[in-house]
Amino acid sequence: MNGSAVFDRLNITYIVGIWLLGVLIFGSLYFGLTFTNQPLMYKNGPLTSDVIGLGNSLYFSFITALTIGYNDITPVGFGKLAVILEAIFSVALLGLFVAKIVAVKQEELSQEVEELSFEESTNSAISELYIFRNDIKNIQDKIVTTKKSSNEVKTFEQTLPNMRLALETLEHATDKLSSEQKQNSSLRVELIINSINFSLSRMIEMLEAFNHKKADWKKESTTATITECARITQKLYDQYSLLRSNEHSGTKVAEKLDDLNKTLATMNESLK
Repeated sequence: MNGSAVFDRLNITYIVGIWLLGVLIFGSLYFGLTFTNQPLMYKNGPLTSDVIGLGNSLYFSFITALTIGYNDITPVGFGKLAVILEAIFSVALLGLFVAKIVAVKQEELSQEVEELSFEESTNSAISELYIFRNDIKNIQDKIVTTKKSSNEVKTFEQTLPNMRLALETLEHATDKLSSEQKQNSSLRVELIINSINFSLSRMIEMLEAFNHKKADWKKESTTATITECARITQKLYDQYSLLRSNEHSGTKVAEKLDDLNKTLATMNESLK
């Protein structure tokens, strides 16, 4: 396990716990020196081997770990080495503590930015899908009043890439989300599924109108773009299916996913 993995597994409570344990261990060590010929010096006299001496030893350990130092207690002999070791230990843990706080805040900020990016990206894609549906409706209205549909087919071919780009935007935005973030974005996912479903349904109506007019729309480039739209939609369907287990929104999402699945099947049938 590398250092980065160890750091990721540490939490703030664990770091504070290690720091407190170290302070107690060094405090016990300072108190133990009172039973030797090198006790800590307190007010020009040796630290006593009683409850007061224990309290002063723990007090000295805390102010040493906090790098405060009031010069009321002075280490002697081996105590000087112990003070140096505790200072290094404490400073290292305090640095780790600060680094962990910064890492946690950065992670929270990064998550907020990702969620904001997801919301902004999906808003843009949903708007594009709305424009796509309006364009398709305009084409359908023109088909009714014209005998030949070659111009409408050409307009449809020019409009179709807009839907693919909108789906690609949704795909990229969704790929960045964790399962937990998808769960927390269930309401937005419902909106996305609805928008995709309405857009695919409108496109299917368009294709049926072309078939009714016997218009030649099944060009290789057109079918390839529609197939790509179906692929991306299927991928989004699979990713959003994880929300079926969400007890708060699973039923609503499941119903919308079922509708989308039916629409996908109809569109794939239209391509045959």
